[in-house]
Amino acid sequence: MLHTPKEIADLLVQRYGNSPKSILIAREEFEQQAGWSSVDHRLVRSIDLELRPLGYVLADLLKEQGCVVMLKIQTVTKESVQSHVGNAA
Repeated sequence: MLHTPKEIADLLVQRYGNSPKSILIAREEFEQQAGWSSVDHRLVRSIDLELRPLGYVLADLLKEQGCVVMLKIQTVTKESVQSHVGNAA
């Protein structure tokens, strides 16, 4: 069964939303959860756009690492601010 990007985003938040760290999802596992036989960059981007209003980002590392990474936007901004403050000191 092929799921829409919105359905996949909701599934990812349901499964991984409570994690305090980023979640690495291997390509094969991601394809299985998404219900797609082949995941491409356009699908990942569509899911990412559905996740953003929910407070998450889906990073596409399919080409480089064969996986995607889901993390909270709050975590990204927090680490970015800490890095920026550390560099200014």
